[in-house]
Amino acid sequence: MSFDTPSPDSQDALTPPTRLSARTQGAGDLVVCLHSTAGTHAQWQGLANTLSRHWQVLLPDLHGHGKSPTFPSATMNALQADAQAVTALMESAQPQLDTRGVHLVGHSYGAALALQIALRHPERVRSLSLYEPVAFSVLREMAPRDPALMEITDVAHTARGLVQRGEIDQAAAYFIGYWGGDATWNQMAASQRDAVAHRMPAVPRHFDACFTARWHKSLLARLTMPILLMHGSQTRTPARRVTELLAHTLPNVLRAEVPGAGHLGPISHEATVNAWITGRIDPRLSNGLDRIVMAA
Repeated sequence: MSFDTPSPDSQDALTPPTRLSARTQGAGDLVVCLHSTAGTHAQWQGLANTLSRHWQVLLPDLHGHGKSPTFPSATMNALQADAQAVTALMESAQPQLDTRGVHLVGHSYGAALALQIALRHPERVRSLSLYEPVAFSVLREMAPRDPALMEITDVAHTARGLVQRGEIDQAAAYFIGYWGGDATWNQMAASQRDAVAHRMPAVPRHFDACFTARWHKSLLARLTMPILLMHGSQTRTPARRVTELLAHTLPNVLRAEVPGAGHLGPISHEATVNAWITGRIDPRLSNGLDRIVMAA
């Protein structure tokens, strides 16, 4: 299976950022919430409703999701394109970004994107709150013989094949079934299934970008801002292994486990995850609900 990343000096690197669709609410310093693959900004609406009492919250739809356009180039790396576009939104929303900084929140691909933005602009990022970043290149860099790498490589290969053959509904069912279990797909309304299927062409590009990002130990060690790194106790092995490797690499990290949750914890265990994030960003809003269960 081949994962090709455009070189940094390619023409795609000069492609101007897309204007993504985004919702903004509240006023004050900036919090940016980044959704998972096949989701939209609405995934973080509950968190935004709480934080916007004291903060300005920016909720973008990433390329190929929600009301945002598809990627600006057929070959441009997804993380690169999304990072450029989200950074442009941040600069527009917070004119004093260089001095005031931003809190980044992300789930799955959105958490990997938050890492990418922080690596590009560490001086602008005040904190990271990440739920199971799918930074699969960390497995390739730090644990290349781990069975978890083969598992997620097979998942990516299967999803790509279904999309390429035009079997979009089957691809959506497979993708959601892997991360959330068969019951999750079966319980979704027809309109929700259609929406997820419409976003499936972005999935292979997300996998490509997350496998090929060059996130080695010395680079990740530069992220010295406070980091809340969350995972579900019932999550898939590749997601857990990435979290474990990041927890041993990032210098200022608090690792936490959501009891009973899987990879879709920010959706299935929304109240718990949001309370932890709120407590880390602004304890005034936590109401004592942000007691964190430390992972073993």
